[in-house]
Amino acid sequence: MDFVTESGYFPPKAIEIARKKPSWRTEQEVLALCNLLQALDSYRNYSEPMQLLLAKVIRFERFGRRRVIVKKGQRGNSLYFIYLGRVAVTEDEDGSSAFLDLHPMVLCKGDSFGDIGLLNSSVGRATVVCMEETEFLVVDREDFLAHKLDHEVKRDAQHRFGYFRKMDLFRSWSDEKLWKLVTLGKVEKYSYGQLISKDIFESSSIIFVCRGSCEVLRLINLWSSPSYHKWIWQHLALVDDRLLESHLKEPPSVDRFKKFQVKSYPAQDFSSLKLLRLQKAWEQLGTSFSRKINTSENSLPKTLGPKIKSKRPHLISCRMFNTRNGDIPKEAVVGAYMNIRTVEEGEVIGLHQILLPENQQDTRPLILASLGTKVIRVRKEKFCELLDSEVTEKLSEFQIEYPSDEDLCQKFLMENSWNIFRKDLLRLLVKPRQLPPFTPFRTKKKDVYNPKSLVLNLCSFNKAKDYPIFMAPQKYLPPVRIVQAIRAPQYKIQEVLPQYKNAGVLV
Repeated sequence: MDFVTESGYFPPKAIEIARKKPSWRTEQEVLALCNLLQALDSYRNYSEPMQLLLAKVIRFERFGRRRVIVKKGQRGNSLYFIYLGRVAVTEDEDGSSAFLDLHPMVLCKGDSFGDIGLLNSSVGRATVVCMEETEFLVVDREDFLAHKLDHEVKRDAQHRFGYFRKMDLFRSWSDEKLWKLVTLGKVEKYSYGQLISKDIFESSSIIFVCRGSCEVLRLINLWSSPSYHKWIWQHLALVDDRLLESHLKEPPSVDRFKKFQVKSYPAQDFSSLKLLRLQKAWEQLGTSFSRKINTSENSLPKTLGPKIKSKRPHLISCRMFNTRNGDIPKEAVVGAYMNIRTVEEGEVIGLHQILLPENQQDTRPLILASLGTKVIRVRKEKFCELLDSEVTEKLSEFQIEYPSDEDLCQKFLMENSWNIFRKDLLRLLVKPRQLPPFTPFRTKKKDVYNPKSLVLNLCSFNKAKDYPIFMAPQKYLPPVRIVQAIRAPQYKIQEVLPQYKNAGVLV
């Protein structure tokens, strides 16, 4: 309870430890500070030995609004971790432009700055000013060098240099030029499921995956796809047969002819014809066949159509949403995240369109999510300054074409149909356990994850929902509900599967 605080401020007990001299701090106090600082992303990016060394020498500072932390043109003497508040990075000396600019470059909790000036005593190229009351954890140059933290930093830099040297893209670069790229890179670690970039296209960085993997996700609006619009009304027609003709556009002539063929020649059961032919063949061979076959007019052939019975029809009355493909129920206006590419170790993100003109670039928002990864982030404009003719030629061949939203929608519908069929088949073939497994009693929490919220059930429109609906922001559009599956009205699987009495004989 000593490290409990309110409103996200640095705990008083931790402030007391951070104000001690490094030599006065006990090992237990250093470990307590190290555990507390795990909430900062930039701190977690360092190796474990480096984290312990930083926790031993770190000190606490709190500054008010408009306080200049780093001034442009002056040498940097400290490394800053932001624990609470925000700072802005500006090009002027006093930082006043940060309060006039509508969209200043802002660093928030978990970010850090000043590490480059701490290593090489370079002159600051920007001014850092507090936008509000801000709390910092500071590492000074004297403590940094006295406890040999520079050795750990150089060791990490050597690992980054080795990673870049192994890449075929930079094989022609000299060591001096490659070290410039190392100094421009910033190492970041992300746990499983953590967001790396909200939009790869608008990102100002190039990301090198040096460990683990990540996935490129696309948020597709299913309701804007013609395939989804047609699929919705085809399944709702099982509930109300009049819906299909009133909402779908006139099908092409080829589809109408195929539909006529299906109606004219429905699926039929020719088992009786098969047995009759077997009887005649055996009679010609002199073999007796004891089973009598009914060849009356009403039994040969039997159609399988009447065996299929849909659910009891009822009219659908719900609010509609107007799309460019026509109206669909408002409940069916949903979106889904689709994995369109998995980025493995050694691959790069952000280079596939760097040489293309703007009119040829794919500007769709693509999300980058971690599967447990460590990356090196480099700003695009700094990377472009290092490009030469040989690397440019290699980049011209480095092109990635992502599938269209319509293709992604069709893939989602195919996978969704298979998943629903598979679950129904398992429920039919696998006998349920007589006794349910023991589950300990747990009190229900409000507004927590519920798997029902990620499934759209077309059979339960206008029903009250007692679970939270997950929404995702869209660019220039209102938020859309996110789903992972759609349960549509359909025939029961027992009615669709053929019935067998003897092997190979359909009756």
